[in-house]
Amino acid sequence: MTPVIYALSSTTVPQAGVIDVPCYREDAFNGRTARLAYEEKWVPFDFATLTERDHDLATAERGEEWTIQGVVAVDMDWLVSVMDSTAAAGKTLGVEIDEVWYYVSPLNMEPTVVGDGYVVIGLYR
Repeated sequence: MTPVIYALSSTTVPQAGVIDVPCYREDAFNGRTARLAYEEKWVPFDFATLTERDHDLATAERGEEWTIQGVVAVDMDWLVSVMDSTAAAGKTLGVEIDEVWYYVSPLNMEPTVVGDGYVVIGLYR
């Protein structure tokens, strides 16, 4: 099955506009990688909430030449918890969606809550 993500690339991240982003929840977590499960729920995200720096980070290459592949939404409290946990252990948080691994980072450097407590994260490969 093809993962349900809102697909983007470094050249297609818009400056503004509202999209519907699929929501995911944790299915398992091993201390570095969270396996996510699609919730069959979508939340709106407005690209106008991105600062110029947010947009530059979303469209730039990340370490090891990783670029944005898409976005999904996850629970804000869960994300803060697992990011703190992996950072404390000196690790980088990744997620697995339908057996595809992504490095993740909130799209907004100051996370913007959307829907009922979700935050949009970029998926990088």
